[in-house]
Amino acid sequence: MEDFNANAFGSDYISPDSYTPKKKNFFWRPGGLWTDFFIVAAILSLMLIFVGSPLADLLTKKLFPAAKWLTTITGDEDISTFMLSYFGFFGIWIIFMIVISFFRSNRPIWKAFLYNGHGNNIKAIFIGILIGFGMNGICILISWIMGDISLSFNEFNPKLFFMFLFCVLIQSGGEEIVTRCYLYQKLRRRYRWPIIAIVVNALFFTALHINNDGVTKLGLIQILEAGILFSLFIYFYDSLWTAIWAHTAWNFTQSIVFGLPNSGIVSKYSVFRLDAASARNGIFYNVGFGVEGSLGSCIILGIAILAVLIINLIKRRGERKDHWEEMDEYTVRNPLHIWLPIVISLALGVAAYMIYPAAKSKSNDLKQKFEALPKELTTGETAENTTEKDNSTAESARPSDESAANADKAKDKTNSSATKTTNKTDSNADKTTNKAESNADKSTNKTDANA
Repeated sequence: MEDFNANAFGSDYISPDSYTPKKKNFFWRPGGLWTDFFIVAAILSLMLIFVGSPLADLLTKKLFPAAKWLTTITGDEDISTFMLSYFGFFGIWIIFMIVISFFRSNRPIWKAFLYNGHGNNIKAIFIGILIGFGMNGICILISWIMGDISLSFNEFNPKLFFMFLFCVLIQSGGEEIVTRCYLYQKLRRRYRWPIIAIVVNALFFTALHINNDGVTKLGLIQILEAGILFSLFIYFYDSLWTAIWAHTAWNFTQSIVFGLPNSGIVSKYSVFRLDAASARNGIFYNVGFGVEGSLGSCIILGIAILAVLIINLIKRRGERKDHWEEMDEYTVRNPLHIWLPIVISLALGVAAYMIYPAAKSKSNDLKQKFEALPKELTTGETAENTTEKDNSTAESARPSDESAANADKAKDKTNSSATKTTNKTDSNADKTTNKAESNADKSTNKTDANA
C-alpha cells in the first residue's frame, strides 16, 4: 500500500496508532462520516442542485446578460433561451468544486473527478460517445424503420451544433458529478458493499426526473437502468468521464441531432426534424417522452448492463479503484453514534411529511381566497383607481370631441359650398337653355314669315 497521509482527509481522522483496533464491521466502514448515511448524503446531493441552479440564474440573468449575448451569436432568441436551459447547470459544477475543496474530508473525491490515466482519459471520452450515440441511435433507427417516426433533414449549422454540444455536456456532466461522483463516493466511504452506492445513486438519479414532462413508468425504468449502467462504469473502470460522455452523447443524439423529445423536451434547433404529426407510440418510441419512454430502450440498456457484467465476470475483474480503501486503517475522532444519522434522517422525513401537507393546504387556501376576491382587486384596481381612470379617459376624450365638432363644421361648410356651386351651375344651365330656346323660336318665326 502506498504511503498515506491522514491529514489529507482532514482533522476528523487519526492514525491507527492513536486508537485500539476494533473488529471490522460487516456493513459500515470506519472512515465513513455521519453525513455519508444514504439519506443525508442524498439530501446533501440535492442541495448541490438547489444551490447551483439559483447561482447560475444569478450569474446569467443579473450579473451578465447571457441571453442577449447568445442571441447576438445565434440570431434566434428562442434557440438562445433553450441553450441556456442546458448551460444553466454550470452552477452545479461550481458548487460541487467548492464543496469538495472546502471540506478536507471530501478532497479525495478529486481523484475520481480529474484525469487519472486509467479511467478518466481521452480513450474514455471516445468510448462514452460511442456508447451513448450507439444505444440511442439504435433505438431511433429501429423506430424509423418501423414507421413510428418520420425524419427530414433540417440544417447543419456548425456554430449551433458545437455550442449545443458544449451546453449539453455541461447539463449531463452536472447530473453525473452530483450522482456518480459526489453521492457515489460518499456512499462508498460509508458502506462496505458497493451495491449500495450503485443502487442508491441510480434511484436518486431516477427521482430527479420524476416530474419531467411526459414521463412514463417505462421512462423511469429506463432512467434507473441508465443510472445503474453509468455507476458500473465507475465501479469497474473508475471512469467518471465515460459516464459523463455517454450521458452527453445520449441526450445530444436524441435532442440535437435527430430533434426528438429528450425527457419530454424538444430542442429549438436540430440537424434533423421530427414530423410530430405522424409520430406514433411504438416499441422503441414514445410520443411524449421520446425513445426514453419506450420498452425498446429499456431492453437496449438492459443488454448493455448485462454485457458490462459478463465481460468483467469473465475477466474476473472487480472494483477498479476504491478511493477510500486506505481509510479503513484509520478511524474517526469522536465518532457520532451510528444511530444518530438514522434519527436525524427520520426527523427530517417526519418534518417534511408534516410541513408539506400544511404548506400545500395553506397554498390552496390562499389560491381560493385570491380567486374569490372581486375582479377589480385581482387585477390590482380599486374603485378609486377605476374612477380616476374613467375621469382620465373622459378628459382625454374631450379634445377628441372638440376635434370631431370642428371636423363636422368643416364638413358642413364644404357641403354648403358644394350646394351653392351646384345651384349656380344649374342656374347658368337654365339660362343657357332658355336663351337657346328663345333663339330657336325667333328663327322659326322668321322662317314662317319668309314663307
